[in-house]
Amino acid sequence: MMPVAALFILLIFVGLYFWLFVLDDMQNGSATPMADQSTSAPAAAQIFFTMTEANVRDKPTTSDSVILGKLPRGSQVTGVVQPGSPPGDGWIALSDGNGFIAMVNLSPSKPPELVTLLNDQSWVVDMPVDVWATTAPDSALIDRARADTTLKLVGLTADNFIEVKLPDNGYGYLADGKSILARLGGKPIAIGFNPQTCAFSGEIGAEFTKIGARLRAQWQALEAKEYADEAAREKAYAKVEGKSSYARMRRSFDGLSLTALGQHYESQSLYFADPPAKVIAVFRDNGFNIGPDGIFKATELYAGISGTRGEGTVYGQTELSCGV
Repeated sequence: MMPVAALFILLIFVGLYFWLFVLDDMQNGSATPMADQSTSAPAAAQIFFTMTEANVRDKPTTSDSVILGKLPRGSQVTGVVQPGSPPGDGWIALSDGNGFIAMVNLSPSKPPELVTLLNDQSWVVDMPVDVWATTAPDSALIDRARADTTLKLVGLTADNFIEVKLPDNGYGYLADGKSILARLGGKPIAIGFNPQTCAFSGEIGAEFTKIGARLRAQWQALEAKEYADEAAREKAYAKVEGKSSYARMRRSFDGLSLTALGQHYESQSLYFADPPAKVIAVFRDNGFNIGPDGIFKATELYAGISGTRGEGTVYGQTELSCGV
């Protein structure tokens, strides 16, 4: 009887083990996973806003497609991001079925009003600057741009931020926008100028003094040189006589970009990357009496602001010139 009882007890333990562990695993292994039993859910529509004037096309491509219409900046659109399109790239299919919009023109946040357009002007960052996701006080920090980073400036917002385009085709915002606008041309510089005497003071006056010293040294070297005859001397003098000397600069003055100084035979010039109308307006705001033709009034010598000509076009759009 003992062997029979032992076998009976062993069979009971084997049965319990099979029922508790093996049978449950076999049932789980044979069951169809939930993911396989159901079909994948359709992609959900998302809300975006246009950051620029955006084209609505009949196909999700810029080639071989027709522009069905245009949406102004700030327009709200609802659509489904095309499969495989990473954020900031690709296309969305509009939920109303009326076309496609490139994601490069869209943002999840509504853009702020721009009071000044900067037209993607490039700015080389002169000191580390924070890039924010929005202009809201609780905005997330996207990045911290290092000095010498080049950013594309879109425009100045009503609440004094500058909207910038980021390398990933996204958008960000820089605080204290007006301060940045004043530094677009580089480190700020003061321009002390007396149109009555054509005298420049401060740092610019010192730069003209350096140019003058170089020119005098050049003439002294020519005069000390020995020549084969008088004709050779005159030929050497002719090469430098009346020739202008320039010094490039990259500085800012009240939003203007000062690009160079020029010392001419009987006059001096400042060169700006900005158009003449803007340069005239800034100098008027600084108290200078300038006529509609760009000429400084009540001066015995010539002093005026005009578009650059000749070799001066290499140094900018506008020249402030004073002299004989």
